Amino acid sequence: MRDGAAIAFALAAAIAATAGTGWQSAKADGIDWSPALGVAGKQPAQSADTMTPMVDAGAVSNFIAAWQARAAQVRANQPAWSSPLITTTGMLEQRFRFDLSEQHAGNGANTTVIDGGRGLDLIVSNSNEVQIAAPPYDIRSAAAGKGPLTGFGDWAFLRMKQQLASAPATRGDYFVTVWLQVQAPTGIAPLTTNSWTYLPTLAFGKGWGDFDIQATIGGVLPSSNVATLGDQIQTNVALQYHLLKVLWPEFEVNWTYYVDGQRGGLNQVFLTPGLVIGRFKLADGIMFTTGVGYQIAVAPSFRPSPLTPAYSNAWVFTSRFNF
Repeated sequence: MRDGAAIAFALAAAIAATAGTGWQSAKADGIDWSPALGVAGKQPAQSADTMTPMVDAGAVSNFIAAWQARAAQVRANQPAWSSPLITTTGMLEQRFRFDLSEQHAGNGANTTVIDGGRGLDLIVSNSNEVQIAAPPYDIRSAAAGKGPLTGFGDWAFLRMKQQLASAPATRGDYFVTVWLQVQAPTGIAPLTTNSWTYLPTLAFGKGWGDFDIQATIGGVLPSSNVATLGDQIQTNVALQYHLLKVLWPEFEVNWTYYVDGQRGGLNQVFLTPGLVIGRFKLADGIMFTTGVGYQIAVAPSFRPSPLTPAYSNAWVFTSRFNF
């Protein structure tokens, strides 16, 4: 494990009690962009007086090795697909993910959403993943009759995944996973729901050669202000095809049904063509993926109050560093 991966593992170790990582060789691994390591791939030896006495090198090495072995086993027992742009995958991942979207709403507002609830994903057991997300940050231009605003939105800070079943391409190429995400009402006044929100989700996926389908169905359940916010049912379906080792063209359908609340009875539907590119090997144990897509709202017809759909169209960008 080289310096980049070691830093990532040290960060993860500080926030997880148990875990395991590594990277299996699979068709999704992509292209090796890592630099040459020198003779026999070895780093120069350090003299005893240059080593810090504050860290038990053996304990850290053993921790990283155990983490590698566990995550390698997890990855070997699930599909080797790429994660879609919008649809959350049911595969267990170990990575840092950063997303950005540029949204245009029917009321004339343009909003840049930085991160959008992505963050650090950690494999913490043979069937569990934990995500510690960053809060989304909005930069919004003026809509008709309103001024611009910037600030943080509500924070979906924690997601806990439980993979129920999975198999690699040689044994069926599928997964079934459930998770629970928790969102705190930490946003600024114009961007908060003023309610804790829970997002239980079922995810499933199936592959046939280079083609795969990944889908989720879940709820958005506010703990208060239900008469205004309403409960939601969300379904996402991503169709992917694998080309030329690192290309993953995709088409997604993102559907929301508002059970009640101000939008009660409405259906919001986005179509998202996109392309995910990767994974590229940057260093020993560090893989990079990027991607872009364009969302188009096809339902319902524009309603100014409450604003529906949430936006008319959007560019979506993603970057991921797996370790």
